[in-house]
Amino acid sequence: MLYRQDITACLSTTIGDRGASETAFNDALAGAQDALAWLRAELDGGGLPAFDMCRQTADLAELSDLAEGFRKNCDTVAVLGTGGSSLGGQALCALSSDHAAPQMRFLDNIDPDSLDRVFDGTAPERLGLVVISKSGGTVETLAQALTIVPRLGPGADKRVVVITEPGDTPLRRFAADLKLTTCDHDPGIGGRYAALSLVGLLPALIAGIDGAAVRAGAAETLAQALSADRAADVPAAAGAAVSVALSQERNIGISVLMPYSDRLAKFAQWSLQIWAESLGKGGKGTTPVAALGAVDQHSQLQLYLDGPADKMFTIVAPAHAGTGATIDTDIAGELGLDYLAGRTVGDLMAAEQQATVDALSAKGRPTRVLAVDKVDAATLGALMMHYMLETVIAARLLNVDPFDQPAVEDGKARARAYMEAKT
Repeated sequence: MLYRQDITACLSTTIGDRGASETAFNDALAGAQDALAWLRAELDGGGLPAFDMCRQTADLAELSDLAEGFRKNCDTVAVLGTGGSSLGGQALCALSSDHAAPQMRFLDNIDPDSLDRVFDGTAPERLGLVVISKSGGTVETLAQALTIVPRLGPGADKRVVVITEPGDTPLRRFAADLKLTTCDHDPGIGGRYAALSLVGLLPALIAGIDGAAVRAGAAETLAQALSADRAADVPAAAGAAVSVALSQERNIGISVLMPYSDRLAKFAQWSLQIWAESLGKGGKGTTPVAALGAVDQHSQLQLYLDGPADKMFTIVAPAHAGTGATIDTDIAGELGLDYLAGRTVGDLMAAEQQATVDALSAKGRPTRVLAVDKVDAATLGALMMHYMLETVIAARLLNVDPFDQPAVEDGKARARAYMEAKT
């Protein structure tokens, strides 16, 4: 597999009575076994299109053509969308090192100050837009599109792509009126599960990311989960089981994801939505937190080690050792820093991530490690599928629906009422 999971330091046999007991973990694993059977049945019956998407390739040629149009005609491409319409693309584009690609900007908020600066540094005729709203009625995205598209100038229809589900919606009508290229968002794929669809892959392809590799990595993770005989052998199932066991047995209510890679920082942000919005129902679920190693050793680690013992930690640990620039031996020696002499920056990163794992474990903090050899498109696809699987398996264990978000509708209705009251 493209990653390796170690949950040893989440169990009471390793860290003592703050870890999950063998009984609680095994009970949760039994439920995870049933969840895997449900997943297999759903996929065999043509369900769960968000998960099946990783096995599809037929759409990649058309998406690549659309991406190439943006790459030829735009200096900057702004992605308009919020939540799942943006976070997956952000996570994938964070891998980009393609200097020939347009600058990618994700406008996922309606802060007037940010929107006023959308044209900064880019002529209107060289700005492209990808407008994404599954429902076609997301008010924030509509407000963005209605204020930015009219300012693009001549030829805007050649530099805007709209992604939305079929139907008579405000965004569909807006796109039709302006003759904008429109692509269908699969109605069966919820926004937060859409990273492997055109929602995430079109921005990724524009940024020069290998979309086929993203899906291949995800497909490998899915295939392993579906073919394994035991839930204990499926990283996502074991991860869901230990998370739920810790929550129910040890009152672990916070789950911290801490990758030791700048390029995975947006992945951690993406994971927040899929976990929180899928599981936080009926008083259930755990609160996800994104941290970044080694930066947050200097801001959050004190709390994690010596604050409330109410957190589970997941450290994403790339193989940093031996990578990066080498620290000058002479200068390090003159400064009394012999332990740095001749070592690489990657050696230091590797030492710090292992030290964090060790320190957390020594304090009895449940700590999982996801080790990766490379931070690339295939690995990120694999990690995304892992978290998609872990989320829906945890939802089955908690007996909640991972595909709806009923509580947020109240806030939407109240916001609209405030707007209507001012007209």
